[in-house]
Amino acid sequence: MSGKTTAAVDIARSPQEVFGFLADATHLPDWQPDVRTAAFDGPGPVTVGTRGHEVRHVMGADRTITWEVTAYEPGRRYGVRGVDGPVRANVDVTFTPQGQGTHVEYGIAFEGHGVGRFIAPLARRNARKEVPATLGLLKQHLEAQPHG
Repeated sequence: MSGKTTAAVDIARSPQEVFGFLADATHLPDWQPDVRTAAFDGPGPVTVGTRGHEVRHVMGADRTITWEVTAYEPGRRYGVRGVDGPVRANVDVTFTPQGQGTHVEYGIAFEGHGVGRFIAPLARRNARKEVPATLGLLKQHLEAQPHG
């Protein structure tokens, strides 16, 4: 797993608000346009180890991806890692208070399995373009909402 892509954005909302939105899987389609749907699996509070899934449009087709929460520190840090498929993402997001808002650092790395070893470099290249754009959508969406 090499070639981690990182990007950052400053959002005029508290770390708790930004974390609450970003760590709610159902909001993923609001700021990642290629995600059709996303949800946590089963009821109950989200903790490290909780699994979820998303339907993402990848390489011309909708694909279901399963992931697991690897970090869950409200207002501070959130992480997930893919657990199936030929290319698995590892995402780590930190939330740092900055003035009246939040500095968000987003990192993603891809791990190829089987044929995914050949696809992962393409995923990395796409992420370098897409991550800054999706963080811009996250900022736009959150700042358009009323505080609270």
